[in-house]
Amino acid sequence: MPEYSHIQTYLKCNRHNFKELINHFAKVLSSLYLDSRYFTSELEWEVSDNGFMYVGGGAESQIFVHNDFELHIRPYVMGLTPEVIKELEESWLEVSLLFWTEEIELDWKTGQLKDEFRTLLWAMLTRFSEEFKESGVYFTNEVTDGTPWEALVCYTKEDLWTFDAAIIPDHLIDMYNDGPEEMFVHKNKRTMLVARKSVWCEKPWLSND
Repeated sequence: MPEYSHIQTYLKCNRHNFKELINHFAKVLSSLYLDSRYFTSELEWEVSDNGFMYVGGGAESQIFVHNDFELHIRPYVMGLTPEVIKELEESWLEVSLLFWTEEIELDWKTGQLKDEFRTLLWAMLTRFSEEFKESGVYFTNEVTDGTPWEALVCYTKEDLWTFDAAIIPDHLIDMYNDGPEEMFVHKNKRTMLVARKSVWCEKPWLSND
C-alpha cells in the first residue's frame, strides 16, 4: 500500500443525512473531473463494532492527468462516532482525496511538493473549502492524517497547526491565533489561508500581503 497525502475535511453526519452528504461529495468529485460512480451506488450508513463507519472507503485509486503528468487520486469516506472520539457529541464524516505521496513530493525530508502539482493541489483544497464549511479543509501526510481536526474537536491546541496547508472558515478563525513562523498565513473576511513554507516554498494563493 502506498503512503498517502490527504486533502480532508469533516461533516456532521447521521443515518438521515448520510446519503445527502455522499451525493454532495460525488458532485464535488465530478466537478474535479474525478470518477464519482462508486459514491452514487447504494451506499448505506453502517457503524461497525469499533465505532467507525467504513462504508464509502472502498473506492479505488484513479489515474488523473494534469499537464501531461499522471498521478493517482483515491476518493475516500469514513465515519467517526463518539465511540471512537469521546469528545464528539455526534458522528462526523471524513471526506477526502488521497494522493500517492511519492508522486507529488519532491523532497521526502522536508515534504516539499513538486512544482507541477502545487497549483492543482491548492485548487482542489479551494474547491473543497467552497463546498464544505463545517470544519477546516486540511492537507496532511501519513503521520498527521486527521490530527488537526481531532485537535479542533478535542481542544488540544498544540496540534491545531499540524498540517501542511489549510483553509479555515470564518467561524473557526478565532481558534487559530499566533500562527507559527514556519507557515504562510493570510486572513480575509471569509477564510484563513495557511501553507507550510518548507512544503509549498511560496504562497499558493494570490494576494498582496
